[in-house]
Amino acid sequence: MLILVIDSIHISAQASEHISCEQDIVYDLYLNGFYTGELQRKIKQQGNTLSFLTRSNMSILGINTTFYQTSIAHYKPQKKRYLTEHFHQVISGFKNRDMRVNITNDGQDSIVELNGEITRYHSSTYPLQGMDSIAMQLQGNVKQGKKHFYTLRQATDEMELFEYHVVGEEILSSRYFGDIEVIKVIELQDDNAVFWFAPSLDYLMIKATNTEGWILRGTTELKHYSDACI
Repeated sequence: MLILVIDSIHISAQASEHISCEQDIVYDLYLNGFYTGELQRKIKQQGNTLSFLTRSNMSILGINTTFYQTSIAHYKPQKKRYLTEHFHQVISGFKNRDMRVNITNDGQDSIVELNGEITRYHSSTYPLQGMDSIAMQLQGNVKQGKKHFYTLRQATDEMELFEYHVVGEEILSSRYFGDIEVIKVIELQDDNAVFWFAPSLDYLMIKATNTEGWILRGTTELKHYSDACI
């Protein structure tokens, strides 16, 4: 999850009825300190509706792996929530997966079609979200100054609850942006998962890593981004 969940929400943080924006971002991907590929994402926003196209190519244990996902989400200002409507994910190589998900009832219900098999899920607590909406929620929560929060991800065969804690501010030495002030966030169930958000980049997620992975230690780091709004 760590390598592929990382996202940018620069444009969506300003979600409003009339805004129209496009953003392109690129992240470098590393495993055990070695460069393995990159993740490219295009985000289009029209009002409070956002569409995502994410692609990545990388090598995992010598196996070329591709990731492709499209998704639609919308922002609910009254709840300050980014809700997934549906997404389609295809992975080939190290893992193989063809997954389609529809989420309804403000995140309470989902239908997952995985490699042709259909499963239904229901949440009575937190809204179910796809990885794009979760990444947006993280950035939005940090920007709002929240210190402790949860997300519920719709995974292939379960609902995964994640708890986060904002550690505080620090200076991060980044490959492409130099020394930059960031806000550090850890995932409490798996405290080796660390995320850094840059206030000077409108709280863009600039880096994430799982520093104590047993076999594979993954890092995702922002390489390039551009955006335009009208």
